[in-house]
Amino acid sequence: MATLRILIVIALQTVALVWMIVDRQQMLNASQVVTLKIVPVDPRDIFRGDYVILNYEISRLDVKLLDGEDKFSYGDIAYVALRKEAALWKAVAISVKPQASSPDIAVIKATVRSMDEPSATSPVFVNLDYGIESYFVPQGTGHVIEDEARKGELSADIAIDGDHRAAIKALRRNGKVFYVEGIF
Repeated sequence: MATLRILIVIALQTVALVWMIVDRQQMLNASQVVTLKIVPVDPRDIFRGDYVILNYEISRLDVKLLDGEDKFSYGDIAYVALRKEAALWKAVAISVKPQASSPDIAVIKATVRSMDEPSATSPVFVNLDYGIESYFVPQGTGHVIEDEARKGELSADIAIDGDHRAAIKALRRNGKVFYVEGIF
């Protein structure tokens, strides 16, 4: 009986691990991919190595300049509609419900970090997290990536799945892919 319980626990843990890998790979294989401009900061994690904190142009949005809602609270879910302009995608709308995606509109899910108090005369900024703000990189490359971002040379390809979740698919330097995310 104890052996059966141990086997069940092992099987459940294996299924959970496989599900995490399959879910991540499905996100990376999403048919909709957008490229966003980023500006990172380079910290280190003692357990996982170098990583870069990424701040996107769409991380802080003036809701008065966008279609959709203009009032959010901390922790709210927001959906940001993006439209391609040249090589990069820019925010065009923000709402509490997702719009329909199309070939020229991508919708990405975010969580509201903070929002300025609305006023009639000043911009009203909403600060958003998309779940793609930290990116682990090979040992010793975090500072290089940070320097390139400061020069304005860095962007990221973001895969967006059918549930509007985002995953970093690749990093670009001057428009050319130099690092591709993979499961293994």
